[in-house]
Amino acid sequence: MTIMATCLLALYAWLSTSTLALNRVRNNAAALADARAAMAVIETVNPMAEPSGTRRLPPLEVRWKSEPLTDLRLGMSPAGGATQFDFRLYALDVEVLRDSRPVRDFRIRKTGWAASRPVAADDF
Repeated sequence: MTIMATCLLALYAWLSTSTLALNRVRNNAAALADARAAMAVIETVNPMAEPSGTRRLPPLEVRWKSEPLTDLRLGMSPAGGATQFDFRLYALDVEVLRDSRPVRDFRIRKTGWAASRPVAADDF
């Protein structure tokens, strides 16, 4: 009886550890899926036009704040002429919330752009 009790205690301890590890893996997989959804949302953001903001993707909420990393640069065409756009590189701090609880945060670099020069019809 004592040997059986000792074996069962070890078995229950292993089962508990395995269950906790499985829950951690499940939570990490869900957080990774949420981060991928947030990356898809951030793809549409122009940090020059929206330096900070929020997008709702129920049940997710994606928040970001950006800071410029480079000076404003003139857009150049492959032929060497100026384009319609100016560019700047930004660092975005992104926070992903699920049901108002933080799930994941990360930092990415993204290009911001602004149309600075008009395009004439005879440019084409």
